[in-house]
Amino acid sequence: MSSDSITNMEENRELGISIIIPLYNVEEVILETLESIQEQTFNMYEVIMIDDGSTDRTTEIVNQYIQDKPNFRLYSQPNGGPASARNHGLRIADRMYICFVDSDDILPNYSLQLMYEAAISTGSKLITGATKRFNSNSEWFIPMHIKHNIAKPGMKTLLKNPELFFSIGPCAKLYHHSLIDGVFFPENIRYGEDQPFVLHALLQAEEIYTVEKVVYYYRLRDGESQSLTQSVNKDPIRILKSVFQIFDYGEIELEKNNTEYEVALKYYQRVASIELWGALRAAIESKKSENQEIALTMTLDWFKSKSDDFLNIISSFRYFLLYSCIERVRYITKDNKDNYRKLIAYLWSRQDNEAKKAFQKAYPIHMNAALQIIDANNWRSARKISLKFIIRRKLKAPILIRKVSRRIIFTIASWMPRKKNQIILATERGTRLEGNLLAIYDYLFYKDMPQKVYVFLRKNRNWFEMFQLHYALGRAQTIVLDDYYNKIYGLKFNKKTHVIQSWHATGAFKKFGFSSLEGTDANTEEFETRAHSSYTDVLVSSEGIISEYADAFRKQENQIKPIGVPRTDMFFDEEYTSYVKEKYYKKYPQLRDKKILLYAPTFRGGPNERFNYSVVLDIAKMKESLGETHILILKFHPVIKNVSFNVEKDDPFILNLSINHDINDLMLFSDALITDYSSVIFEFSLMNRPMYFFAYDIDDYLDERGFYFDYKTMIPGAIFKETMPLIQAIQEEVYDYAGLDEFKKKFVGSLDGQSTKRFVETYVENADKEVTK
Repeated sequence: MSSDSITNMEENRELGISIIIPLYNVEEVILETLESIQEQTFNMYEVIMIDDGSTDRTTEIVNQYIQDKPNFRLYSQPNGGPASARNHGLRIADRMYICFVDSDDILPNYSLQLMYEAAISTGSKLITGATKRFNSNSEWFIPMHIKHNIAKPGMKTLLKNPELFFSIGPCAKLYHHSLIDGVFFPENIRYGEDQPFVLHALLQAEEIYTVEKVVYYYRLRDGESQSLTQSVNKDPIRILKSVFQIFDYGEIELEKNNTEYEVALKYYQRVASIELWGALRAAIESKKSENQEIALTMTLDWFKSKSDDFLNIISSFRYFLLYSCIERVRYITKDNKDNYRKLIAYLWSRQDNEAKKAFQKAYPIHMNAALQIIDANNWRSARKISLKFIIRRKLKAPILIRKVSRRIIFTIASWMPRKKNQIILATERGTRLEGNLLAIYDYLFYKDMPQKVYVFLRKNRNWFEMFQLHYALGRAQTIVLDDYYNKIYGLKFNKKTHVIQSWHATGAFKKFGFSSLEGTDANTEEFETRAHSSYTDVLVSSEGIISEYADAFRKQENQIKPIGVPRTDMFFDEEYTSYVKEKYYKKYPQLRDKKILLYAPTFRGGPNERFNYSVVLDIAKMKESLGETHILILKFHPVIKNVSFNVEKDDPFILNLSINHDINDLMLFSDALITDYSSVIFEFSLMNRPMYFFAYDIDDYLDERGFYFDYKTMIPGAIFKETMPLIQAIQEEVYDYAGLDEFKKKFVGSLDGQSTKRFVETYVENADKEVTK
């Protein structure tokens, strides 16, 4: 393109960003996406929405939302898929930069400004940032992005940073129009259609700049799978066809750009190891003859269209077909054995001598089994390998493997020198990072600290993963937990290893650990000993509860560290608080002019009572007395189902935010808390706002539970057994703030918004200090 043409294009484009959003049947979530754009601190943008033939109320909702927003425009087209919709948007866009947003995702309010300013200041034509997944319960970094350190900020090139290929979706990026003018998404691909487009942009951008914050949140709707393999299982053949098209587009693009060999190879290996193998494996493991026949013959035909160089440089072809498939030959149906034999025979015949020798040296047993199939149609060795593989897979981590892993691998690793600049975050609470561990991870990430972070979440591990886990635990210098963690029960760590229990709760309320041994549902003393003996340090929220935590974990008091609770730093983040308030005020305008009461009771009773929960608080009476001045937010415990109360569910006095709303966020803008025995009182005390305790069943409840302190004297507020006295106290604004101050000194005295910083200074930056046990 001539310099005159480029100059003309620049002159015809406005400054700012064109945001392109394809829409299809997103009536439930589209408003949240649009509001996240409307709330941006950057306002030089246009929003181009392309409705791709929605059959629900999407267009009606969008039209109503944008009627007073001239920079939001909606266009419609017959259903053609996301590629077609994005291409429609590209033809309309006239701003200097392009940004793609999917219709169910979210942008933090600083995203556009941060990326735009980075583009202007660095001159880079492609800007990227960190991304997170989220659903109704939590948010988390994408594991593959963590593994490849994709979000590390700074200037990058594909040659130096080929890990960029592991974030090849179109979103969470800002493109200068010159990178993509005249380039469109291929509309004949229905899976991975965005890869050729993004690959083109990556190859065209001489330098790529990654900003230092999360700029995009990908929604994972409840019930959706997080696993590529699981989603591929639904239709492996359709996806396999698309994968071959992705390869073909990529090959053309790489050759057209005279791409360096190392860069091209990294891209090929990425597509082969993730998309191609994912679809091929799903077809084989389906055990369906038709799937296997189409997959194997289609792969063979595709190989026949490729050059020797192509089939040789991509080692993944050899590995997956001659190693991984050998381990799965027992899944291959009888009528597809010849198809598999033809495929591997053809691939092997196209390999040069160097590639053959290297593979045979690396995988002699599997290659010998493959050659027996190729040369003599002898499947005996392959079937033996496959049987061992299937047994290992089904058993996952049998008792013998766990014993070897703990007693041998861990012990040997614990004798070795400590791994410097490394920290392990481990939890059995869930499959995503959250709470204290997430706060620590985010701090290290945003501060761009050099420490390598290993994250171990709850999962079923095979023998190799179990060995990896115990080797890492044995070599580690700093290990952080947030609850009981059975992988370390009874282990004896190196004396230079910090094993830190950050605990998931704040304050000291209901007894746990050794303190609860006398309870009816308590663990045994032997169990608690195995569970807690490895800890070198325990984090707490105040000096005032050191003795209680020392008792709960049977530690010396000097091992209980009142440096604070990392996850509570958010309560002191004024920017985040303002963002949350404005977010809720925009979504629920009725909150703006009323005082907000947050009702958050704990659960009680047996399973039947929790499944059919009847609210004792007289909400109708509260409405009658407080309806003109207050609004009541309801936030019930997640285990409580089928809640009933004595006003209509859509009554304007109440706002039921029990589902899909974080109680920590709700506390940030509530004027007062009504609760009973919930530990949220510790976090809410940080707000310096009134708390009222509607504990109508106090006598029965206290008989069933063990508390560290006398409940009636410890809580920072009055106890109410009936609704009317509670209403009067709220109206009269009667509250003991002096008592609240005493409560805070006792239970949360160390919480000041700097807990994570103190943790990092103590256990990361000064991790070489010897542990005192």
